[in-house]
Amino acid sequence: MIRADNLVEEFEKNSVIFVYYKIDPILHSSTGIRVKKLQLELYEVYPDLNIEIMQRPEISSQGLETWMEIYRYPGGVTNALFKHIEVCALRNGLPGIRKVERFLPLKN
Repeated sequence: MIRADNLVEEFEKNSVIFVYYKIDPILHSSTGIRVKKLQLELYEVYPDLNIEIMQRPEISSQGLETWMEIYRYPGGVTNALFKHIEVCALRNGLPGIRKVERFLPLKN
């Protein structure tokens, strides 16, 4: 039998976080600058953090761009690390409405 606390530990130590949000295309450049500042701030504390920034190739039906931040960290993205990411994102002026998903490597 697997205990719930073991599942949480397994989840955190292997998890990858995907954060996505929409922005007005007019804010593309300024949001890019804010994301770079976020990355620099996080790298100061977590030099091994891997951050990938992506964008959907198409504009949404609302006329917005969709951006995604992907976070990977040795040992996984813990809840504490994720909270730090969110605080830094808000401090750097990134959109407050951010959809977050957490994934684990697929087990066979």
